[in-house]
Parts: sequence; structure tokens; C-alpha cells
Amino acid sequence: MIAIRRIAIAVLAVVGVALAAGAVVWAAALSGLARPVTVTTSAMQPSLAVGDLLIATPVPVESLSQGAIVAVRTGPEGPLEPRRLEAFEPGARGTWTLTTRVDAMEGTATESVGAQAWTPTLRVPLAGGVVMSLREPAVLLPALALVVLLLAVVALAPARARPAARSLAAGGRGALR
Repeated sequence: MIAIRRIAIAVLAVVGVALAAGAVVWAAALSGLARPVTVTTSAMQPSLAVGDLLIATPVPVESLSQGAIVAVRTGPEGPLEPRRLEAFEPGARGTWTLTTRVDAMEGTATESVGAQAWTPTLRVPLAGGVVMSLREPAVLLPALALVVLLLAVVALAPARARPAARSLAAGGRGALR
């Protein structure tokens, strides 16, 4: 039972670190310092794999170069999606027009951005797939049940093995010598 308790503590520690990292990314997204981007297609392979989590930060468009990866909105309210930058040119009133390509087989698309564009600065392999899976109730609810079960194991399992009781006849404490 002690081994199960130790395993439960280790799993809960990993979950705690993941939640702390998620809280940092969430706070950075709320403050506008960074945005999480999940790679959902294989179009960017081998550079990016499906399920990779990218942390994108804003950089001045002038500092970008052709071939750079930028994260652009897929619609007015859509999520950010990684794309390869083909070209960029200044637009009206401090905006820029970016010409991007998802992969070599598809055509290009143009997006208008402000003075800054979102570019990936950190790649966490497969973490985006985990995040996307946890958005589904069919995955989230069993995961939460597992965490509750692990917490119960930690709370109810003994921390140490109880020493074996020795009888007085075998020379235990209080035995006559």
C-alpha cells in the first residue's frame, strides 16, 4: 500500500506541475504576453508535428523574414494557426499585410495584422494534443475522477509501515529479563 501511495504522490506532483505551467500560460495569454497555439494538421511537418503546443509571442513584423512561422487567426474569432510566411508588406496606418502558406501544396492566404505578429518562441511536443483531448468531456471527466482517486489514496493510505508488534514473551518492551 505504501508503494501505491508513493506512485499516487508522484502522479499528483506531475499533474500539479502541469497545472502550474498551464496557469502561467493562461496568465500570459490574459495579459497579452503570449498565446498558446496547438498544431492541428500535419501541414507544417517536419518542423512542427500534430499535437505540438506552441507558445507564441508578439514580435515586430519588420523583424520577420521569409519562411518564418507566424500564428494567424483562421477567422474573425477563430484560433491562432501556425503558417509559413511567404511575404509581408506595409499597409495603411501601421498595419501589415502578411502572405502566408499552410503547406507547399495549398495556395497562399493574406492576413492583415498590426505592427506585431505572433511567432512561436517555445515548442512543447505533444502537449497540445493533451490539451485538446482534455477539452472533451469524455476525456476530462475520467481524468478528474482519476485525480480524486489518487487524492483519496494519498489521504487514506498509511505513510509508513506499522512496526510488527512483538510479544512480551519474545523479549519485547516491558519483558522480564
